[in-house]
Amino acid sequence: MTSIPSDNHVEAPVERGAGRRAGFRSEPRAARILLLIVFGTALAVTAPFLESLSRGAGLDGDAWFTFGVLGLAAAIAHLFVVHAPPNQSYHTSVVFLIAAALLLPPELLVLIGILVNIPEWLKERYRWYIQGFNICNYTLNTLAAAAAFHAVRTVESLFGSEDVVTAAAGVAACVTFVGLNHTLLALMLHFSRGRSFRETGLFSGDSISVDLVLTTLGVALATFWTANPWLIPIAIAPLLVVHRSLSVPQLQAEARIDPKTGLYNARYFASALSDELGRASRFGRPLSVIMADLDLLRDINNTHGHLAGDAVLKGIAELFRQQLRHYDVPARFGGEEFSILLPETPPEQALEIAERIRGAVAARTYDVETSREAIRATVSIGVAAFPKDATGANDLVHQADLAVYRAKLQGRNRVVGASAELLAAS
Repeated sequence: MTSIPSDNHVEAPVERGAGRRAGFRSEPRAARILLLIVFGTALAVTAPFLESLSRGAGLDGDAWFTFGVLGLAAAIAHLFVVHAPPNQSYHTSVVFLIAAALLLPPELLVLIGILVNIPEWLKERYRWYIQGFNICNYTLNTLAAAAAFHAVRTVESLFGSEDVVTAAAGVAACVTFVGLNHTLLALMLHFSRGRSFRETGLFSGDSISVDLVLTTLGVALATFWTANPWLIPIAIAPLLVVHRSLSVPQLQAEARIDPKTGLYNARYFASALSDELGRASRFGRPLSVIMADLDLLRDINNTHGHLAGDAVLKGIAELFRQQLRHYDVPARFGGEEFSILLPETPPEQALEIAERIRGAVAARTYDVETSREAIRATVSIGVAAFPKDATGANDLVHQADLAVYRAKLQGRNRVVGASAELLAAS
């Protein structure tokens, strides 16, 4: 199951320093409204089944046994997360959830979302509304998949064969589960983090195909459970291969991602710059590089502690992702220094982008537990362009670095071009 950052989960939707002021009211209004809609829908859908469950519902021992086995297996699998770019993660727990949707009565399905989330909740301690969304999302996805499965099975006459109708019902359950899960997550990330649907990666071919493969394994597990339980290990065995294959993108990402900020690291930036310079040279296209240095990070660390400095670095990285285009390459160059590769960008446009970033950083505040007052930060930015300022990768970065140095000398919180005068100051 796809999620950002884990399974069908939404972690703290917007990074705000994780301080005392962070909470439900700190989320964007649209995100709060969506959360309330999801909570209300889940309550309305599950209320009749919860009432029936409280009255006994006539559930037999086999149903409770199935619930216990599948719920426990899903909860354990849910702890083994595989992170993958872009900011997504996968759990194989979806296999057991789909099997539960096909095998369990709805009175027990309404409990599966809670059961699966308990171990991770105890481990991660997400805020109440984040974990509440995760539970409601699970519950709605599983109930919708069960409804789709049974709806298709009621029209057996259209297929002419019980085996065919069962297969079609399983496919319907898989598509419903994946479609609803990705839609709810994409909407939440759009409203809470300001990401476009494309930026979430939830509708990419890789993301959807992985989840569909996992859900089809769930259908196979349910089929073996009913026909011949001794074949269940055959259905579960591919999970090991799937889990290992999902780890490959994670390892690739770790080799190019800065762990503190989530931006690219200096090594990947150098590789991307070399490739883009070669293309720009061959086709006569513009290219620009931004170097940005966080002003007075040492003062922030000395006054409020290194956790406050880390919160500022992460907040600036988030602003970069919001302000830049999907094909730009933002990286943490080292310490408090950032670099941004802007393909197909002439110097005039690069200076505008740099000024927009500078203004956004200066306008933002960061709430941290070690400070009663919100922290503010600024950046000094230098811009160099190909081929105007330099033609080689090292020279281009050096020219942008010299521009940063000039910005520092002129009072910080400035944007300076490698071959231009002061552009902006506040």
